[in-house]
Amino acid sequence: MQISDVNFILGATSIKQVPKDGIPHVAFLGRSNAGKSSLLNALFQKKIVKTSNTPGKTREMNFFLVNSLNNSYYFVDLPGVGYAKVSKSMRDEMGNRIKNYVEKARDLKGVVYLLDIRHGGHQIDFETINGIKNAKVPILLVASKADKLNRSEFIAAQKKMKENFNLPNFPLTISSKTKKGLPELWKEIGMLLSINSTNEAANV
Repeated sequence: MQISDVNFILGATSIKQVPKDGIPHVAFLGRSNAGKSSLLNALFQKKIVKTSNTPGKTREMNFFLVNSLNNSYYFVDLPGVGYAKVSKSMRDEMGNRIKNYVEKARDLKGVVYLLDIRHGGHQIDFETINGIKNAKVPILLVASKADKLNRSEFIAAQKKMKENFNLPNFPLTISSKTKKGLPELWKEIGMLLSINSTNEAANV
C-alpha cells in the first residue's frame, strides 16, 4: 500500500464526533504500554503520532487521514485499555468511548489489537477482544515489541500467546524499532480495507 500523505483530522471524545464521510477506518487498540503510537509512526514512516514514556496519554479517539486525494482511509488511534493510573471514572469513560465506537462506527472495517509479546495477554485483553468479536468487527491480533526478546524467549512467547488466545497459527509479530513484520501487517490492513496491498508504504 502506498502512502502519499497523512494528516491528523481530529481527536473525538464521542461517537457523535466520528467522521461520517464514508471513508473506511482501521482502528488500533491495546493496553496503554503495547506500543500503538510507535507502531503508527513506523507505518507512516514519519513521527506524526505523539509518543510518551508515560502510558495512558491517549485519551481521545485520534483520526489520521491517509491519502487525502485517492484511496483514502483513516487510521484511528484509540485510548489504551486497562491503564490503572487514572481515576476509575476516567477509565470507565475511556472504556465506554471505545465500546460505543466499535459497536456503532459504520465505517470501521477492523481493529488491529496490539499485545506486548513479553506478557502473553492480560485479563483486560481477553475481555476487550471478546467484546470486539461480539460486535462482529474483524480483529487482527498483533504481537508487538519482538525486539525485546532473544530467540529462545521469542519462540516461547509466541507459543504462549498462541495457546492463550486459542489461535490456529502463531500471531503476526512486529517490532516498530526494527520494522520486523510491518510488510505483513500492511498486507493484512489492505485486506481489511479491500485495497491492493502488494506494495509497502512509501515515505510520507
